[in-house]
Amino acid sequence: MRSGEEFADRYVLREVIGAGRGGDVWLAHDTVVGQDVALKPERADGEGETALRRLLGEPRAMAKFRDHPHVVTLYDVVTEAKDGPGSQTYWFVMEYVPSGGLDRQPTVSPERAARIGAELADALAALHEAGVVHCDVKPANIGLTRHGAAKLLDFGAAYRVGGSETITVNGPYSFTPDYAAPELARGNVPRPASDVFCLATTLYALVTGAPPRGGASDDDVPAGTGKDGEEAERLRHWKAEQGVVELDAAAVGPLYPVLTSMLRRDPRQRPDAAEVGRLLADIAGSEPKPPKDTATTSTAPARRRWRRPVIAGALGISALLALGLVVFPGDGNGADGKATPGPGQSLRDGDASHALVGDPHTADVCDMADPAALDQFGKGEVDVDYGNFDRCDMLVSVDDKTRIDVSLRLRKGSPPEGSQPSRTVGRIGIREEESESDECNLLLTSNGDGEGTLVGVRVNMGKGSVTGGTATLCTVADKAAVSAAEVLDRGPLPRRSPAYPRASLAWANACELLDAKALSAVPGLKVDVPDEGVANWSCEWSSGIDELDAEVAFFRDQPKSAADGTAHTFSGYRTVVEPDDDGDSCSAFVEYRRYSGQNAETAAEMVRLDVAGQRPADELCGMAQKLAASAAAALRAR
Repeated sequence: MRSGEEFADRYVLREVIGAGRGGDVWLAHDTVVGQDVALKPERADGEGETALRRLLGEPRAMAKFRDHPHVVTLYDVVTEAKDGPGSQTYWFVMEYVPSGGLDRQPTVSPERAARIGAELADALAALHEAGVVHCDVKPANIGLTRHGAAKLLDFGAAYRVGGSETITVNGPYSFTPDYAAPELARGNVPRPASDVFCLATTLYALVTGAPPRGGASDDDVPAGTGKDGEEAERLRHWKAEQGVVELDAAAVGPLYPVLTSMLRRDPRQRPDAAEVGRLLADIAGSEPKPPKDTATTSTAPARRRWRRPVIAGALGISALLALGLVVFPGDGNGADGKATPGPGQSLRDGDASHALVGDPHTADVCDMADPAALDQFGKGEVDVDYGNFDRCDMLVSVDDKTRIDVSLRLRKGSPPEGSQPSRTVGRIGIREEESESDECNLLLTSNGDGEGTLVGVRVNMGKGSVTGGTATLCTVADKAAVSAAEVLDRGPLPRRSPAYPRASLAWANACELLDAKALSAVPGLKVDVPDEGVANWSCEWSSGIDELDAEVAFFRDQPKSAADGTAHTFSGYRTVVEPDDDGDSCSAFVEYRRYSGQNAETAAEMVRLDVAGQRPADELCGMAQKLAASAAAALRAR
């Protein structure tokens, strides 16, 4: 085929604009319609119906979305038959996107990347709703129209969710290691969340010029690793399998919180494509759309040229493993790797952990809670009368049916060994913690050494909320953690005003309410090795029998109703015993005193006694009831 030739009595060939699996991709002019098109050749990989079905999988997938503004349009499929078996070629007649892949274009601003990402997320949401996973979102598979609209290109790796095979020619689990989600690289079945991860790596590359798979220089690669050969390829796949990412928070600016949630290793904790679209659209809100009939590249000036990722060597792998596989350079550490004190702060050796909170009895934990920081998710309010004295909650109402609960809680101890902050705010480190699929947990620590008081951030869907969008929780957690870290970085938490009244359980020691005799109600408890909480507001004991454990802790809430469980009176204190819905634990609430709480509502300080383990629910409740009776007697003797 040559430039100027007419193909299929309709398309005049102009120039080669790329290369596909089946050969050169041509720019051609459709003489019937009067528009430019792209002609992409494909050949069946083998003979027979299966090979043909695989080959036609891509156009069939594209045809599902021909009306979507951000999916490249397939106009037709033309066959070209030649002599000989297996020589038939299928030409895909497609919308011509002048910019080509964005891997050939200059870098863009974070706001421009957010707009491109919001449009692509809209396309991915449509794919996912139809049961299709793209599997290979990357800059080379994204184009911009003359009006600057993003287009998702190349469905050659698309996968039908729930199907037994891919719907396109490449076979199962096709991906590009530099951009792939870890589950794709490990050979697991693709899922919609895989596209979300790939979109995040793509957006990072659009801003910085390289995917977040590493940023080492050539000098960092040990000799003999063969970085341009098989060893380099192995390292690329290893990084993809492990979900290794390195984010420069300063480079991506407002994109950082969204990208971190999209790049979570656990696909269950990532936002879905629709949610990503909303978050990115918010970021792109201040970025004007490019004018019509302008060049298709970014309107923002190029801050750096596109660069190929450099593969880290064996030393780089060890470092990344030590960092928990996620590192964020340029976010507040000095050149020597030590924390940079905040404005007006000095960081003295040995006192950082202690200075993080100060005396818990007088610290105002709710000073770390700022509902305004979560405005983009819904209407928030602080609940100052729930849980132990070591916590403060924010309730974010997304709509009439959905609520997100944010808990800020003081914790005793030291950071997990070997963990490093994924981000720092001044002298405060933010670390990721293991989370259940329906929650997201972060940990705030000072950059000092030794044990001290930590702050945990836990975000989950509120009771009665509609299930779904759980990965948003990680974005909420990140914003809540940053807001709290900014407060901690200014110095010890402000003191409560007014202070807790002297009659409050805040001044009591929960661990002293149960002695060895009382704890004998739960078989096998190791009474001499309790796990004491912050300010001794809680105490927990474990047993080697039937995985039993018991905990006593102070608790605030609205007074318990008899409808919640079985009501009793111990030593003059009203007590309600209620089993857990799952039947593997039981709690007793001993009401100590009532007071006028937030908004003049009646609140109560209680002693909460929990027993859990591999015993029938009625036995667990019997043990909890005995502990409650002992605790009530100790309260009366105070």
